[in-house]
Amino acid sequence: MKTTSSDRTLESFKIFPIIAWIITIGFAVFVYNIALELKAVAADLEKQTQFLQERASMSPQEIENFEAEKPVR
Repeated sequence: MKTTSSDRTLESFKIFPIIAWIITIGFAVFVYNIALELKAVAADLEKQTQFLQERASMSPQEIENFEAEKPVR
């Protein structure tokens, strides 16, 4: 295949490094936000698990209300 003088690689453009860094930093921020959200969800699940374990380990004599209580968040 013959190349012509108008065929340029993407890396040869002057704006390429700027765009590449913007995409890289944007992806890093995206991953960071996902990690923070995952941490918050894991903490919420831990609270819910602890609440359910406390309810499951109660003796029948201690249970006064058989209606389901909403866990405190």
